[in-house]
Amino acid sequence: MGYVLSAAFVVLVVCVVGGAMHVRHETRIAEQPPRAPVRRRVVRRPAATDRCRCGGTVRKIPDPSGDLLGCTGCHRKWTMGGHRITRIIRR
Repeated sequence: MGYVLSAAFVVLVVCVVGGAMHVRHETRIAEQPPRAPVRRRVVRRPAATDRCRCGGTVRKIPDPSGDLLGCTGCHRKWTMGGHRITRIIRR
């Protein structure tokens, strides 16, 4: 009788270990394929004496809100840090 119980216990342990391995295999996180590198657009910041897209020259212009960079050929304006100003609100 002791041999039957020992064999049943061994079968039970093998089933538990096999079941645990199967559950671990089924619930693991799948590997994702490598992603293509993302190309970022490089935005060039204008500085004084650079050329504008229109062909004019970027120069320092006086403004009530502080010094700005402005184009001599068109109406584009930038901050001294090079960020584009789309509109100036006067109050």
